[in-house]
Amino acid sequence: MAPRHKPNRKRPLVRGGLAAGLALAAAGGTLPFLLSNAHAETPSLTIPAPDRFKPVANPVYGAGPGGVVERTEVQDQSALGYYRWTPDGGAPVDLPASSPSDDVNSIDGGGGSHVSVTSGDVVAIYDSPNRVQLKDMQSGTTTKYTLPDGHFYRGVFGSYVLTATRDANGEKNVLHVLRMAADGQLTDTPVTGLNGWVAEDGMTLGGDDRSVAIWYAHPDGTRGVGLLDLATAAVTPVFPGATGANAQVVFSDAYVAWYSPDGGNTTARVLPRATPQAADTEVELGSGEGTARLGLVGDWLLTIRQFTQGAGDFLAREGAALTALPIAGGAPRTLLEHAGWRMAQVPGGGVTVTGGASAGDWAVRRVAVGDDGAPVLRTVRQVAPKEGRLTKLSLTAGHLVTAESDTTYLPALHQRQLTLGAAPSAGERSLLARPDAQTTGEAAQRLYESRQPVGTGDGRTVVAATDADGAQVLVVLAADGTKTVVPAVDPQTGEKMPTGSDHVSAVRSASGRYVVFGDSGRGLEDRQYVVDLDASGGPKVVRVRQGQGGLAVWGTKLWMPSDSDDGTLQAVDLKSGETTATDPITDNGCLPQQLQTAGPWVYWDCYPTGSVSSGHGVYNTETRQSSWAPRGTLGDGYVVAYEENRGQLNLTPIGDAPRTVEAFTVQYAYPIVQTDRFGGALAYAKERSARITVVDSGVATSPVAGIESRTDQSVDLASATDAVWDAHWQLSKPVTDARVTVRNKSGRTLFTGSAKEYAAAVSFSWNGRTGDGRYVNDGTYTWELTGTPADGSGAALKVTGTVALSGGQRLRTTG
Repeated sequence: MAPRHKPNRKRPLVRGGLAAGLALAAAGGTLPFLLSNAHAETPSLTIPAPDRFKPVANPVYGAGPGGVVERTEVQDQSALGYYRWTPDGGAPVDLPASSPSDDVNSIDGGGGSHVSVTSGDVVAIYDSPNRVQLKDMQSGTTTKYTLPDGHFYRGVFGSYVLTATRDANGEKNVLHVLRMAADGQLTDTPVTGLNGWVAEDGMTLGGDDRSVAIWYAHPDGTRGVGLLDLATAAVTPVFPGATGANAQVVFSDAYVAWYSPDGGNTTARVLPRATPQAADTEVELGSGEGTARLGLVGDWLLTIRQFTQGAGDFLAREGAALTALPIAGGAPRTLLEHAGWRMAQVPGGGVTVTGGASAGDWAVRRVAVGDDGAPVLRTVRQVAPKEGRLTKLSLTAGHLVTAESDTTYLPALHQRQLTLGAAPSAGERSLLARPDAQTTGEAAQRLYESRQPVGTGDGRTVVAATDADGAQVLVVLAADGTKTVVPAVDPQTGEKMPTGSDHVSAVRSASGRYVVFGDSGRGLEDRQYVVDLDASGGPKVVRVRQGQGGLAVWGTKLWMPSDSDDGTLQAVDLKSGETTATDPITDNGCLPQQLQTAGPWVYWDCYPTGSVSSGHGVYNTETRQSSWAPRGTLGDGYVVAYEENRGQLNLTPIGDAPRTVEAFTVQYAYPIVQTDRFGGALAYAKERSARITVVDSGVATSPVAGIESRTDQSVDLASATDAVWDAHWQLSKPVTDARVTVRNKSGRTLFTGSAKEYAAAVSFSWNGRTGDGRYVNDGTYTWELTGTPADGSGAALKVTGTVALSGGQRLRTTG
């Protein structure tokens, strides 16, 4: 066993002042503060929220030549708002609210049977049980109907109101056409030409200001579709053999089209309106997900598919393509890549629909006939996208990773590199990880929605998850998205981490090659796993701790409660096995159930749920002093905490008074907050907002240091398999101008080269040749890594070591 070292002297507890924090106030709110006692004042960086992947629900329920009837998604994205008339190029006008029993507020665009536009720019509104009004949106005039007693509403078509009354058997099978006469009297004309009604609440399949499609049954039991001529109130059978079950019928000036998906049917039938008794034309719609919906423009049949989201299916969809099919036959044309499933026929010609290439291109558009007879699109009005939803974020060495639940078709992780300083900026946002579209099962589809991503400081990101069998695993993601999965398995016993509600796995700490994940450490049966990402043979678990007590890692040091019950901590060197213990530092010897590390600081908390106001603080591993700190998230030299009762996000420099980063209004309580343990920044987003603010802490970061390294100790330059000296250093924070210098025993420089910098890590490879291309002599050489702290704080980096090289003389001789 490695030796155990324990200091023999007590260290005083240093408590910072508890003065009230100061904020920079601004009109309309509070600006993020910028400390200036350690750094020059640095502007904050605001990263706009990404667009939601799924376009805004904005179904159209009717359209006239000058405007549309629509509903749009409400602010909280839970339902559709009231109906409104939006004139082309004008401001929307709310229509009188009504709540008939058949109205549906679901976000998928349901309802709509009581609002229509079937003549010019006249909007018909039905208010259950017996009121109808026709609002001319151009003139502003309104015509009101009160349905006669015993009449049941079936729709408004132009200036006609279709109703039904009960027959001798009590069935609502007697149709009536009502119309307001010039003298203001309501005329009632019974419908003729049908025998035996069916589907009493679904008999009307579609219509316009001239005709209505009716589903009817002959006395012999056969069913069909008929056209009701509103002027004569007579019905003429059409589409022989067609069913009315789940059917739709659309009208243009030239055609009538019918379609029903019953029985797997994929063919629409189209009739010339001037000669409805003529043979119909069949148009193949093709197969696909969802139900085809129809529209008519000129000599073209428009189709789009209506999807039904199944239970347990979390795949977001942008909407199917809007396709135009020539009625006379020929190749189809895609008019819009995506569109809402509702299309509204425009009286006089054309169709109105909402769609576009993506959520950012969504717009209300009109489809008309172009000069060449083919359909053409005209954009009426853009529909601004909704803001996406941020669920988690991670900031490590300037590498920002965001967990976003709805900015792509499934919850995903995105990444960007940040540059702070006098001119802060955010690099291009890119996809880091996302399940593929064929993924099934809620756990797999929503993998990246609620799991906290954690950066390792060398460009990698780790996430605790479950595999297809429900077993706990660690997902390791390289910056290019390459994924490695490490099972939570005890390397000694082969036992897997228990599952169930009592065992919730999460990444607890990460530093370079080492990661701690598993249970919280609050239960006696909890298990925490230490993973070496760069172990020989690939990432694997190298250590397991069972029981109470938190774990945290920094460099090669794994921090944990000591074996003695006296409030001390111990650090195990994961490479050498050496163990070092602290003096008693916790309040009354309590057991820390959560540990955090950053630079020389170790944060401990015996009651991380927050039920006890004491029992937490920080320990400086260099000075061996303990300090009070609020319960929160550790940064390099500070702790960030949200003060719920005041609605303030506060930053407390260790040993100093707290300062307010931002004060939130009530609706923005509980921000998402993360500190950059490998730098001096913190990032946060307000509740229910995906806009991220990044500010410099204003606290001087610790001097840059090498906290873990993997450098070849010897290299055979004549080797056929590995003739290169490779070195990797994990640093405490990023550097610039990293260079490696190689010197001989006399101190003469033989080679100097630039090292590769990524996050807070540096790598370097050398083939043993000097600047003039010659191999060096066999022997031991000194290398030196230098670099400038990227944040400008503290002394320059300087790390040295040696490497033994052989084979160079042989190569020089044979070369």
